[in-house]
Amino acid sequence: MIYIYNFFLYISAVIALPFILILLVFNKKWRQSLPERFGFISREYLAEIRGKNAIWFHAASAGEVQALAPVIKEFKLMKPDKCLFVTTTSLNGKKKIEKELQGVINCGFLLPLDIDFIIKGVVDRIKPGALVVVETELWPNLLNSAKNRKIPVIMINGRLSVKSFRLYYAFRFFFSWVLNRFDMLIVQSEKMLRRLRRLGVTQKKIIIMYNTKYSFEIDSTRADGIRRTDKKGKTIVVAGSIREGEEETVIRGFVSSGVKDSVLVIAPRHLNRVAVIEKLLSTAGLKYALWSTFRDYGRITQYDAVIINTIGDLSYVYTAGDAAIIGGGFMKFGGHNPMEAAAAGLPLIMGPNMFNFEDTADQFIKNGGAYRADSAEQIAEKLKLLMSDKALRISNGEQNRKIVERFRGSASTTAMLIDEVLIDFNTEKTNA
Repeated sequence: MIYIYNFFLYISAVIALPFILILLVFNKKWRQSLPERFGFISREYLAEIRGKNAIWFHAASAGEVQALAPVIKEFKLMKPDKCLFVTTTSLNGKKKIEKELQGVINCGFLLPLDIDFIIKGVVDRIKPGALVVVETELWPNLLNSAKNRKIPVIMINGRLSVKSFRLYYAFRFFFSWVLNRFDMLIVQSEKMLRRLRRLGVTQKKIIIMYNTKYSFEIDSTRADGIRRTDKKGKTIVVAGSIREGEEETVIRGFVSSGVKDSVLVIAPRHLNRVAVIEKLLSTAGLKYALWSTFRDYGRITQYDAVIINTIGDLSYVYTAGDAAIIGGGFMKFGGHNPMEAAAAGLPLIMGPNMFNFEDTADQFIKNGGAYRADSAEQIAEKLKLLMSDKALRISNGEQNRKIVERFRGSASTTAMLIDEVLIDFNTEKTNA
């Protein structure tokens, strides 16, 4: 199977080469990341991890790093002498590693390209003691290199969207082989287990464990400061991670709700959309301000809307909210993580396309205080319901908070499962 994959990989690389060269010429970030992507790991990093039986964790991007961070911290508490390192495929993921895991891991860098001779060389130089992959990150050469060298391979937070499952099932002769490179797959739900079983994964390899994104933490001091903001009798609707094309829907829904004494706080997923949102708010006749201009959080009640134009503040703003609109699901982006808003005790309004957070969204819809809306009119309807009934709002928010609290221990349990796999693997190797 790996020969088929590499055959198509090399053909794709040849076709893509002109575009890659253009990117290298005009994109500074690509040039800076090139050495690590081709497997040239710094001597400093190699000295930290080479030949030390280090545990290799891999998370695709910043979101997956966030899910991985509590697991690594728990694992480090269990095994303080263990050497740990993390790879990611994105520059934002690398920044997140540096921010969240500094002082916990030995190093973090970009995952080398999944080209057989590159990835084999990296695995041979480092000689890791195990490979732990977050979610369904399938890099066949990486997985195969680890398997061939008898390195245990573990998946955590495993998930498979309906769209991905259809693709995998159509080519199950290949993906079944890839997925069975894993020694253990820790998945998010019974639904994910069934999908993996249909793809030919042996059931004894699969364990169900809730998503470790439930285990995130925020700075309680700053959160408490925002939470105690005097809202002067106004209600605050926090629209988080709103994507391109969704801004007008959310703003129109807020305006159409007709709720008096309410403020819309809108956080775009990408800051280059701030100017677009400013124009939409002006067109809607809403008086707005930028979050970066505030020193006194209480000033937000002086406006109809506030735009979050900074990075890393959304989780704190949720704590001052009364309801949350979760972006990414009103168009086919797959949705964004609703956990932070739920942990703040807010009722949730989500779009119909939450397939990237399918299990998490289902938990809140079925057992918590969350609502689906597929248009501005439905957003308005849900906001009107929530803003006019404080008791319902509080009840929904508490239901969501309880769901988060119920599963906060998933990170420590996942860390223990990883440790058990390593113990069993080493025991088998010793007895062999």
